[in-house]
Amino acid sequence: MSLLFYRRPDYVARHPGSMHPTEYERCVKKTKKAIPAELSFEMVVSNRAMPPCSLQDFMGYLLYVSHDAENLQFYLWLQDYTKRFFKASKNEQALSPPWNEDTLPQQTGPFADPGPRLPENSIDNTQDGRIDFDFKELPLSSISDKMSFMSGSLGGNAVENANIQTSLKWQSFTIQPFRSEINRIISHYLNPGAPRELNLSHKTRTACLHALQHTTHPSAFSTPASIITQTLRTHSHPNFIRWSTINGNKPRIIFGRALGLINICCGFLIAILLTLSHQSRWWRLFATLAWLLGFSFLLAGSNGICLVLYVTHGRHLRPWEQFTTNNASTSSDLESDSTTLAGSDSYSLSQTSTHAHPKPNTKTRHIALEAFGTANSYGHEIWVRKYRAKMMIRKIFDRTVWVQNESIRIVQDKVAWQAMIWGVIATVPLTVLFLALPRGRVIR
Repeated sequence: MSLLFYRRPDYVARHPGSMHPTEYERCVKKTKKAIPAELSFEMVVSNRAMPPCSLQDFMGYLLYVSHDAENLQFYLWLQDYTKRFFKASKNEQALSPPWNEDTLPQQTGPFADPGPRLPENSIDNTQDGRIDFDFKELPLSSISDKMSFMSGSLGGNAVENANIQTSLKWQSFTIQPFRSEINRIISHYLNPGAPRELNLSHKTRTACLHALQHTTHPSAFSTPASIITQTLRTHSHPNFIRWSTINGNKPRIIFGRALGLINICCGFLIAILLTLSHQSRWWRLFATLAWLLGFSFLLAGSNGICLVLYVTHGRHLRPWEQFTTNNASTSSDLESDSTTLAGSDSYSLSQTSTHAHPKPNTKTRHIALEAFGTANSYGHEIWVRKYRAKMMIRKIFDRTVWVQNESIRIVQDKVAWQAMIWGVIATVPLTVLFLALPRGRVIR
């Protein structure tokens, strides 16, 4: 009975601003109930889910569909930064104590002390290198930018502009570890008008910049990190999983629905003509097949499933997967596995995971996973022009690839079987009705 009324994950509207903790917990529980554990947020962001739900697929969805990839880019950077910060020496960590507004001197005039005051037992405020906010237990990002933090001067002007626009007058404490990296983060994500500006309120942005003037401790990002995490968990991730269950592009799904309506109409035409004829009523059973196929295609298409692609366990390639080529320089940059953890603001990580899985035979845009870069625009990419020039018939019968994620196939199984069962339920009464009608003897 549950199969008849199964619903794939619902679309979740974005919540304005920060959520109340009770509401946030309720949304998280609702999401976990609707989404299989193998497709959970943790599995996706740690790149342990198979395509089409890998980390690269998630980034592609945010970049090309929902247009808020900066949230995941910032989130992945912060996970990596938190790990690296707590691997630094205790002396360096002492220069950037955890952010606590109550322990800092208030600015009372132009000669106020711009430097941070080290709270007592500042190092003991953390346990085992973990900090007290939502993302402390989440996995380390597997993607990094090799050229991110090579210059301490990068982002300096942008930081000053951000301070001016948010009415802050203090200067940052420049001897703290990772200060040049923090400056680049401000210029990329926090500065008003930044290429990857986060969608934060003026109050949140100002509070974060104020904290970053005092310390480079990850806790200075606690407020924006909480908002970004809430958005990713309760909005972006559920909608991404819902989108990933669709196995056909829009032209193919519309074509499938139209095909279903045509079959239903043909079924009625066959049944009416045979009823009005002198033929035996059992000939009317030919309409049953048309009705069954028509209702099944129509109901499956309403949930984004093409039954023809479902039978082959395939899905259409996304437009950006068809034409985008791998960035050779990015791939070579990611080959390095050396990591500088203390006394420096530069690092590089390999794009590997402890839970590695076979990569799909598709071309991906790795540059979107980098923490630093240009704005998240794609109008200049070659696939946009080529896909628009593609004929409609070619879009309908586009290239396909195997659906590797078993959990996605299970969801598609439920949607497809549900459509076929409801197709049978709708077909049987119509068949019985037309079989019960007497011969019309109008058409010879």
